[in-house]
Amino acid sequence: MSDTVIDLPADKPIITFTRTFKAPRALVWKAYTEREHVARWWGPRSIGPVEIIEHDFRPGGSWRYVQDVRDAGKVTFFGRFVEIDAPEGYVNTFGFESPFASTKGKEGRETQRFEDMGETTRYIGTSHFDDFASRDAVVASGMESGAREQIEQFANYVRELGQ
Repeated sequence: MSDTVIDLPADKPIITFTRTFKAPRALVWKAYTEREHVARWWGPRSIGPVEIIEHDFRPGGSWRYVQDVRDAGKVTFFGRFVEIDAPEGYVNTFGFESPFASTKGKEGRETQRFEDMGETTRYIGTSHFDDFASRDAVVASGMESGAREQIEQFANYVRELGQ
């Protein structure tokens, strides 16, 4: 059982992901935002390896990651970093292209927040959708298990870094 909480509020077309990491915010921020660290935890490893093609972490900078999904081909995830308020959080866009679906031109918006709690850090990620149908389609795609796996990978990586 993961310590990650995933919430789908009835009154807003969003998904929130909340997790407390046993590490100070400076370490969590570094691991979450720096290219060499992102490559170590991003994307659920159970479905295939990830290659970081681009990661220009600055306002207006782009990101592009490719996951080689076993038996399905390559899925490209992409977006831009919109706002950065280090180390409290940032806003980015998010889209993907794959052999079985394309959202080109349909980038969503995400916010990442990191609350300093001393020796621990509370992470709150929010995915924003235009409507409930879009949110619910993402949920129906099996997103939850992949999100839980990725956040758990991040928790394990931060634990390694802190040792």
